[in-house]
Amino acid sequence: MAAFAVLLVGVVALNVAVLRANMAVHRLDGERAQLQAQNQALSSQLSAANAAPRIEAAAHRLGLVQAPAADMIYLDLSRP
Repeated sequence: MAAFAVLLVGVVALNVAVLRANMAVHRLDGERAQLQAQNQALSSQLSAANAAPRIEAAAHRLGLVQAPAADMIYLDLSRP
């Protein structure tokens, strides 16, 4: 009977250890997903920040210049 009790305690201890490991994995999966989203947002910001100067430099090499503010016209495409 004592061997059965020891075996039962061992099974319970093993189940508790597995449950703790699963909880840690779940927490780490959440952190990983959050970090991946943050990394994607930072990558997007970096790409946007690098695009404008690169486009401006390419336009300048082609001889294009920025139009004066007075010559700019904005269209409202929401109106028919």
